[in-house]
Amino acid sequence: MSQQKEKDLFPQNARLAQLSDSLYGSPSELDAREARELLRRAGIDPEDVKARLYRRFDALAKEYAAAGRPVPALLKQALSDLRPGVPGSPKERTLVREARAAIRSVIDHAQRMQERLARLPRVTLATAYRNKKELSERDKKLLDDLAEDLLKRNNRSRPKDGR
Repeated sequence: MSQQKEKDLFPQNARLAQLSDSLYGSPSELDAREARELLRRAGIDPEDVKARLYRRFDALAKEYAAAGRPVPALLKQALSDLRPGVPGSPKERTLVREARAAIRSVIDHAQRMQERLARLPRVTLATAYRNKKELSERDKKLLDDLAEDLLKRNNRSRPKDGR
């Protein structure tokens, strides 16, 4: 906290602010994640704080409008950032929008890949042994088992619609 602000406070509040700054650091050094964690540890719901601040700022903005005065830009920004049902800040909204676009892209690629796989011809295995007289029954059984395994793998990789 700046020295000027400390002078303006009552003496007991200045001491409390100084102790708070020494324990937690200056409020300007605190990021949103740390602030939410500190509120939770103190038994305070961060979303409840956000909703109460929004209601207070909204009432203040209505007072400005009722008095015929323009609503200050910082108050408008605070209302925009705290609006319920909207991610916190413009940066968060941008991140959410980008994440949704990335998810849509992944889903589209997966659907296109499935469609392409469905259009591939079915694999058939021809069990023509070049010199059948030289293969033992055991060799034939191994080759047949291998062919059966390949067909099962091929059928599992196909979509269930039968294409």
